Amino acid sequence: MQPSPCSLHHSETNRLDCLLVLEHCPGVEHSRIAGHRTQAERSAATKSRLLDAAIECLTELGYAGLTTTEVARRAGVSRGAQVHHFPTKTDLVVAAVGHLFVRRLDEFRKAFADAPPGSHRLDEAIDLLWSMYSGPAFVSWLELWVAARSDLSLQAVVVDLNASFTASAQGIFSELFPTSEESPNSGFQRVGLSFAFALMDGLALGSVFGPKEFNDRGEVSPAEIIDALKNVARLAMSQPLQTEEHP
Repeated sequence: MQPSPCSLHHSETNRLDCLLVLEHCPGVEHSRIAGHRTQAERSAATKSRLLDAAIECLTELGYAGLTTTEVARRAGVSRGAQVHHFPTKTDLVVAAVGHLFVRRLDEFRKAFADAPPGSHRLDEAIDLLWSMYSGPAFVSWLELWVAARSDLSLQAVVVDLNASFTASAQGIFSELFPTSEESPNSGFQRVGLSFAFALMDGLALGSVFGPKEFNDRGEVSPAEIIDALKNVARLAMSQPLQTEEHP
């Protein structure tokens, strides 16, 4: 019998595989008896509370200040239940951030599908992408990334998680803006999302200590930079991308 994809193993690869399917566990089905939950449903609910509590702690306390004991307390579950689902702090935090990314990507896809027909598709996509850098998502990811710099075991998992998130985002981008190799903007399709991520990473990092009064100091505001990105993207999507050969 093959193991369930929702079983958490100690290896980094299996941890990553698990967190990417937490939202769609095939073993979790609604009971036919009203008001009664199966063991699988109760287990999924416990995991969900632990993951949400971990994101809350990561955002408020940082990676160094987060403890599994505090996460279990906020989730309202026993330490034994926490250890059963997530044996280590690394297991818990990486799964929590992956869980949050999956949720945000789903929200991105749904929000774009629900956008008014008259809205500019590219502008709307950039606004939605930038919205993912507000709230706990970016702060949690930043905490995890900084912690991984000096933790080699965590580093390997974070790199894999980043690659999975980027690939998922690229897939959504390709669905929203399909193109062929013969298209004049196919070059921008290849690098456009990475370009946007790089710009937004820097912009969000500069705002990590809270909003600033940019006008008082004559600085360019984040909104102005995002508007500039939209203009660059519209221009790049309408003509071939000029690139240089790199060794």
